[in-house]
This record gives sequence, C-alpha cells and structure tokens, in this order.
Amino acid sequence: MNPRQSVTWSSRGRLAARTTLLVIVCGAGCTRSPESASNPAPTAPGGVPIVTVATVAPQRGPIRKMTREPGQIEAYEATSLHARVGGYIRSIAVDAGDPVKAGQVIAEIDVPELDAAADQKRALLEQAEAGRKQADAAVVVAQAAVSTAEARIAEARASIRRTDADAARWQAEYERTSRLVREGAVTGSVLDEAQSKLESARATRDEATALVQSAEAAQAQAQAELVQARADVPAAAARVDVARADLEAAEAMAGFGKILAPFDGVVTRRHVHPGHLTMPGGAGTPLLEVERIDRLRVAVGVPEVDATFVQPGDPAEVRVQALDGRTVKGAVSRISWSLDRATRTLRTEIDLDNPDGTLRPGLYAYVAIVAEERPDALTLPTTAIVKEGGETFCVLVEAGTASRRKLRLGLTGGGLVEILDGLEGGETVVAAEAASLADGQPVAPSKATPK
Repeated sequence: MNPRQSVTWSSRGRLAARTTLLVIVCGAGCTRSPESASNPAPTAPGGVPIVTVATVAPQRGPIRKMTREPGQIEAYEATSLHARVGGYIRSIAVDAGDPVKAGQVIAEIDVPELDAAADQKRALLEQAEAGRKQADAAVVVAQAAVSTAEARIAEARASIRRTDADAARWQAEYERTSRLVREGAVTGSVLDEAQSKLESARATRDEATALVQSAEAAQAQAQAELVQARADVPAAAARVDVARADLEAAEAMAGFGKILAPFDGVVTRRHVHPGHLTMPGGAGTPLLEVERIDRLRVAVGVPEVDATFVQPGDPAEVRVQALDGRTVKGAVSRISWSLDRATRTLRTEIDLDNPDGTLRPGLYAYVAIVAEERPDALTLPTTAIVKEGGETFCVLVEAGTASRRKLRLGLTGGGLVEILDGLEGGETVVAAEAASLADGQPVAPSKATPK
C-alpha cells in the first residue's frame, strides 16, 4: 500500500469514527426531526452556530411589591372581667352571647362591710364640714371682738382728752387761788378746795389712760384671736378635703361590687353563677369575658424580607375563606415596628368595620398588602434577570451577538422587576435562560418575540 492510500484509509477511518460517534449520540436522544433535518441551524462566519433566543423589550408601567400572608381576625377590644373586691356573687344579668352596652351593670357582688365603711366616711365628712362652718363663724366673732376693742380704745382716748381739759382748768384755778391767798383776798379753805379739784381731775385722767391701755391690750388679744381663727379656716377646709377623699375611696371600693361592661360588645364567656365567692385581683378565674365586635383587627405576620416596606396606610385586601372567599378592602392601621424574635415576622394590623357582625373573631384570613408601588416604572420579566458572581445583569441582543448589561434593580412583584439603572427602554433583551449565553455569542431573536 502506497503512502497516498494510507492517508486515504486514515481519513476514511476518522470519518467512520465520527459517523459511529454521531450514531451513538443520536441514539442517546439527539435524533433530528425531519423538519430540523431539512432546516439545519444557521451558523455565523467561522462555523459558530447562532442561538435562537426569545426576546423582550423593557416596558413602562405600574409595578407593585405585594406581600401575601395568612392571618386571623381578632376582636378590636377584648377583656376578662375580674372581681376587684372579695364577696359573694349576688346576681348576674347576662350570659354568653348577650350584647352589652358600655357602663351596663352585668353582675353584682355582695360587699356589706364596704357599704358600712362608706357610711362611716360619709358621717366623718359631715363632721368635718360642720367644723369648717365653726371656723368660719370664729373668724366673724374675732373680727367683731377686734372692732369692739377698737371702739373702746377710741372711747378711752376721748376720756383722756376730756380729763386733760379738766386737769388743765383746775390747775389754772389752783394757781389763781394760790395767788389770791398770798394777796389775802381769799381764805386758805378756798385754796384747799381748788387743790382737791385738781387732784381729782388728775386721778380721772390717770384712770382714762389706764382704760386706753386696757382697751389696746384687748385689741391686741382680739387681733391675735382673729389671726388664729383665720388660720383655722384652711385647716378645717383641709380636714373636709381629707374626709371627702376618704369617702370617695370608700364609695369607690363599694362601687366595685358592681361589674360594669367596659365597652359595647358581646359576652363571649361566663365563668360564675350567683353565690360564687370572688377573690380580688386578676390571678383567679375571670367572672366574664367581653369582646367588641363592631370593629375588628386582622393580625398578620409579615416576613422579614418584606417588613421594611410595610407602613401604616398601605392598601390591603382581606379574604375570608370561611365566607366563601369574601374579600374586604382596607389599609394597614398599625405595625409593631419590632419583629418577633422567634418567628422574625412583623405584627401588622388592619382595622375593619363590622356593623352587621358577619366577621367573627378567630376566623382565618388571607391578607394581601401592597407594600410598595411605582406608577411608572421601567420593568423587565424576572426571567430575564441573571445574578452571577455578586453581579446582576441581563443579556442584550446587539448586532447579532449577546451582550451582558449590568443592572440596578428596584421593586419586584407580579413577575416583573423594576430597572433603576442600566437600561433606557428601547433595548432588545433575552427573555429567558440568558445565563447560558456568553458575552459576544452569536444570537438571533425568534420570530415570535414576547411582548
């Protein structure tokens, strides 16, 4: 065999091997259909096959980030009514299922010792009020005593002026008579009489002076008594306030013998009957349980990934499965701000009016909350987004080749994702399975391009 024949046979051997390999591969599931056999895959210059891909263009429109979680309906207000005082149940006016109004007496406890204590405090209050009246009267009496003392002082001072005048007149008369006696015009008896009159006038003046001093002392005493009486008035008023406060406390304790409905609602549980001995405090079994049902709360736990987006006022939709999927629209009323450490969920509450009582506490509900919304966002389907190596990108079809484009994303919802940066809006983007395409790989859009 010559060398040329050796080369020919060698080529034929390689061809036979390739044919055998092709047969094996096709036997493994790569059998070409008659259609593909008649339409072979196109290739780029150099023999590189062109991959046909579905494409999509970025669209502008609204996008919503929704969180859908199960929840339950709770009473807007619910309380367990316990006894504040110890005693025996005298009567109960309601039973489970009965509606009640705020302030309605729904049970009574027999507490005679508290009623007696209130009567005693009431009598002490009356006594204190009488003491205050006496204090007010003492002020009036003291003021009158001061006025009397002032009048006596004025009278005594007037007497001093009168006696001073008398003393001065008899002093002059005594001096004149003394001169006449020296001149021999009158006898000594006349002088003695004048001297006696002068001494009497002086004594009267001294007496009037003493009366003034006595009246001034009486005035000082009356003023001191007035000050004391005035000081007794606020003290008496304070005793009245103390007695009134004691009475109010006693009446309040006696009033705890009546169990009142805290709000409009329905009695959901009754645990006692007449004759039951109550124990004060909340440690024991409650007497009754009351819930408000005209307004309800829907409580839902929002997962950690959505918790930062949920805020009061966000639109919400509540679907109640037990009512044939009835849907009620509402809004987030409040959030707990702090996530539950065990479940890592944010307690979110939605208030719903329930005037007809159709909704009941304890019903299961499904809640959809619009956590975030953009009215005019540039979006792509989530299938067009690729995350690889810490980067987020999509693949564009540019001049017949695949071109990766880095993206910055925003909201995700409804199968769409918001594009914040990286696209302008007129690009042709590979719609799915873009991760398998290399940068620069020949591609061609399919004829049916998804919109």
